Amino acid sequence: MRGLAVVLLCTVLASCGQVPPAQVPGASTSASTSVPDTTTPSLPAPLPPSSAPLPPTLPTPSRALDPDVKTVRGTVSGGVEAGCTILTAPGEQYLLLGADPAIAVAGAVVEVTGKADPGAMTTCQQGTPFHVSSTKRG
Repeated sequence: MRGLAVVLLCTVLASCGQVPPAQVPGASTSASTSVPDTTTPSLPAPLPPSSAPLPPTLPTPSRALDPDVKTVRGTVSGGVEAGCTILTAPGEQYLLLGADPAIAVAGAVVEVTGKADPGAMTTCQQGTPFHVSSTKRG
């Protein structure tokens, strides 16, 4: 009786580590259900080589083509609030944002290029905000 129990125990233990054939990837079974192979991801088929020429690359538009960019010439002064730089041009005052501080000093006549941004929020309460891209003595 003891021998039969040992044989039975060995048979049970030997079968514990085995995977049923229906779960082994790539194994064929006679069952009508199939288990999808999830061991390797499916990749899209590579595109065939094309003999068609590539479209020409377009040049990057320059700021000169941007209708919002403008150049303004005027006299620099300090604003009412500390740290604010104002450019007074004929008929307009601009709050200079990003102007070269070595060039845009009080009393200097300068020419700045950039974009006016009337909706920009600043602590300076004077002039139309103007984002400067270049500053030169004028």
